[in-house]
Amino acid sequence: MKNQMRKLLLLILILPAHLIFSQESPIEEYLTKVEHLDHKGCIKSIFVEDSKFDKNEEKIDYLSKTYKIIYGSRGQIEKQLIYRADLQNPFKITTYDTLNRVSKVEINSEDGYGEILVSYFRDDLKDPDSIKIFSPEMKERRKYINHFNNDLLIRRDLFENDTLRYYTLFEYDSNNHLTKKLNINTKNGFGVINKLGNSTTKYLNPNDSTLYNYKEVGDTIIINKERYKGLVVTEKTYANDDVLINIEEQTSTVSGFTFQTRTNIKWNDSTKIQHKYYKDKNVLKSYYNTYIYEDRIISEGMYEIGQPEKREITYIETTSDKEGNWINKTFIRDKIVVEEINRTIEYCKELH
Repeated sequence: MKNQMRKLLLLILILPAHLIFSQESPIEEYLTKVEHLDHKGCIKSIFVEDSKFDKNEEKIDYLSKTYKIIYGSRGQIEKQLIYRADLQNPFKITTYDTLNRVSKVEINSEDGYGEILVSYFRDDLKDPDSIKIFSPEMKERRKYINHFNNDLLIRRDLFENDTLRYYTLFEYDSNNHLTKKLNINTKNGFGVINKLGNSTTKYLNPNDSTLYNYKEVGDTIIINKERYKGLVVTEKTYANDDVLINIEEQTSTVSGFTFQTRTNIKWNDSTKIQHKYYKDKNVLKSYYNTYIYEDRIISEGMYEIGQPEKREITYIETTSDKEGNWINKTFIRDKIVVEEINRTIEYCKELH
């Protein structure tokens, strides 16, 4: 990266506050976010146990995570294994191809309602030709069919029992930027079923659309994303060799006032996360700041302007292996362990 400021990305979304977004890709809802994968050198796998504790230092199971990442010979992720109570049999297995695309997700649910997702790709396209979801016995439950024009996704269909339930249309400008996404609910689509006596009425969900507009002004790229009127979300991102900054602002299109901002500033050795909440006319109501360093986390906030500021420090004790990778981090607040992360790293043979 050059020592000059990268292009500033300005993303504006207009949407109603009550609206629930559909997934950009059907695969996303099947994925689990994992962290703590930073490492040096060639490794074959990382096994992570991230345990959270209450004030009595009792483990909080629903907040704790256990997973394993398996890497390929070129350093790319091949598999992601998510565990629950049984550490011998993963709850979820996600498999990636050599282009870092999700090719398969296997969910082993204890209640018997497991699922298997399989993506079918051609060439090096980002989106698959189709996605099929099966039962554990490989009986097809539903499928997504993608349609392309000059390698651009122009339509996605959702079928259940060979019945078209829902489809999405995509439009692009001359630079292949997405300009419109239109979601169409068919007569066999999704909705609310109301039963009253012997009468059953189905109210279909309305169709909806998202409009996109791309504009470049100097070092600024502006992306307008509009989905009805009500809420504007503005994201700004820029970076150089020393810092990466992301700012998100939420503003009402009715009053024009900002009611929430979030700023994330990441330097090479530390991070600052800042939240601000506003009352009417952009008057600051409350704020919460987090400063993350290698050996401590400082949190401070004022939940109502004029009230005393609350501040707490979490100290981090770190243990590393002989390769220079950390294998344990213990987080201590008020002399109580609130979190502990253990990592088991399997290295490539040439290191040993």
